[in-house]
Amino acid sequence: MAATTAHTADVAVLGDGVVGAAITHHLAARGARVTLVAPGRAHPHGATRRTAAQVRMHHGDPDAARLAALSLPTWREWPRAVGGDCGFRRTGFAFLCGPDEVPALHRSVAELTGLGVETAVLDPAEFAAGQPALDLRGVAAVAVEPQGGYADPALARDGYLRRARDRGARLVTAEGGAALVRRGERGVRVVAGSAEVSAGHVVLAAGAWSGAVLAGLRGTGRAGAPGGGADRGAAALAAALRARRYGWALADTPVADALCMVIDGVAGTYFRPHGGGRVLFRVPLPSATAATPPAHDPGTAVTAPEVAAGRELAARRLPGLAAAPVTAATAGWESCSADGRPLIGPAPGLPGLYLATGFSGGGFKTAPAVGRAVAAELLSGAERAELAPYRPERFVTGSPRPVSPRYRHL
Repeated sequence: MAATTAHTADVAVLGDGVVGAAITHHLAARGARVTLVAPGRAHPHGATRRTAAQVRMHHGDPDAARLAALSLPTWREWPRAVGGDCGFRRTGFAFLCGPDEVPALHRSVAELTGLGVETAVLDPAEFAAGQPALDLRGVAAVAVEPQGGYADPALARDGYLRRARDRGARLVTAEGGAALVRRGERGVRVVAGSAEVSAGHVVLAAGAWSGAVLAGLRGTGRAGAPGGGADRGAAALAAALRARRYGWALADTPVADALCMVIDGVAGTYFRPHGGGRVLFRVPLPSATAATPPAHDPGTAVTAPEVAAGRELAARRLPGLAAAPVTAATAGWESCSADGRPLIGPAPGLPGLYLATGFSGGGFKTAPAVGRAVAAELLSGAERAELAPYRPERFVTGSPRPVSPRYRHL
């Protein structure tokens, strides 16, 4: 039997997606001893690896819009804020809505303006002057954000981790996956193969696999007794999380580089330039969810009919896409919560465990603000107001806070 390698840290982070990497970076920047446990090949199809990497503030939930607005300065000033290049490209962003959603559009723009975001509402004719490749039939109004764009998810994640390591953070890779183990009243530890990480705080940021990690949380409570309330709390939190599959594809088209990033709230699709004369567009996939991504699922496989349906949907707005050759298509798994809000904060009944998961596809654009706020909470003990809507305890007390969507497709 292999000997166990013990590591100690102030904070251990389980999950090496962009949220876990951002938290690790900010903890290390504040002088904490932090160890990040990367699941390696055990989580090959996570959201960060397959994200469309949108950077936008417009959102159907004002709390999420606030986190996105707090994150924008980091994306725009990445070389100074983090170092290196995160691949951020400012293309501008536009949200297109139909007649029945115009009041909601104006309300969202007013809220974003109050947060200091540069944004405005245009009528379709005004917007069309700058985007002649688009067919705007059925669009009643357009919210524009000149500072929006997209980034490179691998560059962003790796940039956070590189800077964290420069400041002393340790990275442990567990190719077979990792688990949480409860050690009585001493809190929770991370077991990764032959390594065990003991820390004052453990942050679970394992994306689509977070529910399975919580469901498998093992150990004992006081004097070797079953965990009792801790077990019930872990079960309630695990039940609140689901994995959802999503996809996108790339196509070559000469109109690509003149486009802004677009979410079409009328048709229910999105597309954006991807550099080099390519457009990235949404591939709608079956809406089934799972407690955790199935082990047998190929993860990245997208069928030709699924890609064709996605291209047809986007081509209604971007006619030049109809005959454009598709050069790549992929899919990934993202973590969703039962009420549409992330779980960020201490896990009730599980001392030392802190959750940062369930972002429902919104983790990438908000990672800078989430990483900064989580690190501040863990090291100062003072709660951050921007994280107040996301406390995990709502699922243990039976008081979730469902998002009231303003739009059908955002």
